[in-house]
Order: sequence, then C-alpha cells, then structure tokens
Amino acid sequence: MQSKRRKMTFLLAWVMANAIGGFLIGFLENNGAQFMATLFLSGAIIGSLQWGLLRWRGYRGRGWKFWPLVSSFGWIIGTLLSSVSISIDSTVDALTAQFGLWDVFWLNLILQPIWVFGMAIAQGLILSHYNRPKMRTLVIWVVASCLGAALHGAVGAWFCNAFCPILSSTTTGLVQAKGWAAYGIVTGLAIAWLVTDTPAEQPEPLRESLPLK
Repeated sequence: MQSKRRKMTFLLAWVMANAIGGFLIGFLENNGAQFMATLFLSGAIIGSLQWGLLRWRGYRGRGWKFWPLVSSFGWIIGTLLSSVSISIDSTVDALTAQFGLWDVFWLNLILQPIWVFGMAIAQGLILSHYNRPKMRTLVIWVVASCLGAALHGAVGAWFCNAFCPILSSTTTGLVQAKGWAAYGIVTGLAIAWLVTDTPAEQPEPLRESLPLK
C-alpha cells in the first residue's frame, strides 16, 4: 500500500512538473521568444523539471545528472528532424477529410511525436542504463514518449481551438500546460512501471546509483 501511494505521489508530481514546464514554454512562445522556446528551450525546460523531480525521488546516480542536457540536445535533434522530414500536408488533408476535426489537430498530433523522438531516445538511454533488460526499457520509453507526445498534440490543439481566442498572451501558456500534462500522464506511468526495484532488490552495480525507496 505504501509503495502504491509513493508511486501515485510520484506520478502526480511528474504530471505537475511537465505541466509547469509546458506553461513556461507556452508563455515564452507567446511573449517574444517563440523561436528560442520552440527550438532550443523546450527540451531544457522539460528535462530540467523532470530531473529535479527525479532527484527528489532519489535518482542520484552519476548518469542522472545528464538528464537535462540530453533532453535539450534530443529535443533540438527532433525539431531539426521535423524540419527536414517529408511534407505531411497530404497526410493531414487525408485525415481531415476522413475523420473530420481540423487540420491543425492532425498536424500537431503527427508533429509532436517527431519533436519528442530525439529527447525520448536520449532519456531512454539513461533509463536503460539503470534498468534491465536495456533494450526493452529503451523501446518502452520511446513508445510511451511518442504516444504521450501525440496525446499532447491532440489535447493542445483541442484546448487552443476552444480557448486561445479568449486567452491573453500571459495565460496562453495554459494550452501548452494541458498538452505537456497529457504527455506527463503517459510517461509518468511508463517510468513508474519501468523502474520498480528497491535498493535491496537491485543488482549490485545498480544499488548505489538508484535508491528508489
């Protein structure tokens, strides 16, 4: 029971950390720093808040300190990847014609996983270093991150369509907050499930690096 309570507390804190990061990103994007926030700062902001929470939870091995750095570089790689990828306009048009809704919804749903992909791999490499089997951990984290990112895109697009016209430049960060919170739910469940060993149950090389309880 105590273990489940700790996991739930961690999950709620993870969602909140991602939501706060999303609000900061949205605020910067709508107050004169859109290029910097979208291309360079998103991974650094989200990664730093996640890292602070991971340290609070007890993840203090040497590898964890690189979490903000690899998140930042991974995000930049993902955004650059999306800029050189094949045009998805035809896919967006086909989805809109087939399922309705609006083109920005499908655009965000497709693009957000591409933006997150690099960050997911970089973070997954750290996670896999502290969890076995390594490849399973990496694959699960990348899939969860991309699914969370797709949900982020869908939730953000819906919320913006409904509320952006009435939000000020100060409060439009709430749109990104909702999207990153959705991402946080999926990735929070994944990381809580992936890293479950207590220090006493971990293999000897991992015991010092990852005190969870």
